[in-house]
Amino acid sequence: MPSRAPPGSTTATSAGTTIKGRHEKREERKGKAKKRWGPFGYFVIVSTVLIAVMWGVIIFGKKPAPPAATQIATNDRVLLFMVDGAIKRYALYEGNTYPAQLTELLPDYLSLREGEAAFLTRLTYRPDPTVGYRLSVTKPPGDRVQRPCHRGGLR
Repeated sequence: MPSRAPPGSTTATSAGTTIKGRHEKREERKGKAKKRWGPFGYFVIVSTVLIAVMWGVIIFGKKPAPPAATQIATNDRVLLFMVDGAIKRYALYEGNTYPAQLTELLPDYLSLREGEAAFLTRLTYRPDPTVGYRLSVTKPPGDRVQRPCHRGGLR
């Protein structure tokens, strides 16, 4: 039977639609099958994500000291808590070491306005090998009130 397709066109038999042609195409595709991800591929992806997260923490993790938003000139207890928090931040970022003097906390760990650094003299600070440090409020001469503070907080 003669083909009725116009010259230059593709017929069903010439396009490989026979069962034999389909089997041949399937065999070709099996040879070119996509390689699936193995355990190493997943390991590479997970490792890359973890490294990216660690670098994000290293670059953006250090938080600035909170601003001093209260009147520390009149409230010794607020000053005590601010300095205690600054000492804990110092120990966290400096590898569990404590400052030798309170002035080492300025300005990275303790945010004080101009002239407020003199208020640090109202505190007594001593590094202590057993509890980490001792911090207390010193009242004017003749009126000394101790509010001990150490690594665990106020007692």
